[in-house]
Amino acid sequence: MKLSESPFLQSPRTVAWRRWTFNVHLWLALLLGPVLAVVCLTGSIVVFRYELNRLTVPGTAYVTPRGERLTLDELTARIRAVRPADQLSSVSWDGGPATGMNFWTNSPEGHRIQTFIDPYSGAITGQEDYHGKWMQWFYELHAKLLLGDTGMFLNGFVGLTALIMSVSGLIVWWPGLPRWRFGFSFLRDARWQRQNYDWHKLIGFYSSAAVFFIAFTGMYFSFPGIYKSVIRAVAGGEITTSPRALTAWNASTVRLEEFVQRAMQAQPGTRFVSLAFPKKPGDPVSIRTKEVRDWHRIGLNWVYLEPGTGAVIRSARFSDANRASQAALLMYPLHFGRFGGRWGTVAFYGVMVAYLVAGLSPVALTVTGLLMYWSRSLSKTLGRPRKAAAARIPLEV
Repeated sequence: MKLSESPFLQSPRTVAWRRWTFNVHLWLALLLGPVLAVVCLTGSIVVFRYELNRLTVPGTAYVTPRGERLTLDELTARIRAVRPADQLSSVSWDGGPATGMNFWTNSPEGHRIQTFIDPYSGAITGQEDYHGKWMQWFYELHAKLLLGDTGMFLNGFVGLTALIMSVSGLIVWWPGLPRWRFGFSFLRDARWQRQNYDWHKLIGFYSSAAVFFIAFTGMYFSFPGIYKSVIRAVAGGEITTSPRALTAWNASTVRLEEFVQRAMQAQPGTRFVSLAFPKKPGDPVSIRTKEVRDWHRIGLNWVYLEPGTGAVIRSARFSDANRASQAALLMYPLHFGRFGGRWGTVAFYGVMVAYLVAGLSPVALTVTGLLMYWSRSLSKTLGRPRKAAAARIPLEV
């Protein structure tokens, strides 16, 4: 039998396994569809979290460049003067010379504090407490379902649901070769039920590949061990990780600016983006850098240094990394749509808008799908008792 004569290709509704696929698609949508919609809706917002965060702190994120910036040691001293009880976590300058430096500290109450400082004058331009911040709440809901690490693990199964529904939806959508045009039709003058059905099938078809891809990359954060094992097997190499430091941070006499200078020497042609302070014994000083045409908004390159001596332990530059390490590093920007800047500003925001639309499509599919279930099944089931009761009422003579 020729492939074109396959019962599924010709008349899919007569094939038993297609009916089974429809039931899987239906019940996954009913049981987990609303959760998936919430995760995708919050994910669409999170795509623009950096831009939205800057809007919430007007006048603090941007500065006017004026010659050479102050050293990190001078800036850190000013941060300690205004937040003496806080523990330093990191300092980032990811926006470039025209933006303020952002010092992240942890308060004694366990709150994450952002303190913005003008790197040229040393003036504190603003502070934010991330405890209870609405954008952080959206991120926690998207990534962890507000359940911490347990929620992040469970979220992997929400992503798996998206994968299954993307594939099963295409199978259910297929109308057969004789009626293939029906799969792309939309009746403008039809009743709302038919228009709702047309919206569901069209949105599902055109968004299926994007939803599958975003869900697949998102599952990496829930099941990193499984993904890294597969990546190593497929790419044939080890994934670069943070090395262990041999010296102690509390015994360091190295200036912070010296750490940055040594990182720049290890990775010439890059720009300093952030410095992460060691959090526990064995942690190195981690400096992130960005290349001119980097795949990620804040770079995918790292330099790890000994806290006590400032010696470079490892330079992990994305362009020099093996395929396994590159694949693992790309999961974050590919999932959140933060890689378009490699091709310019228009592409940068164009990719983010595309991710926004792709993230909203499961929300639309959930709404249209539930309306289909209501009109085809639930409304009729709920209407039967009323019809039966009406039948028992005697007619007036």
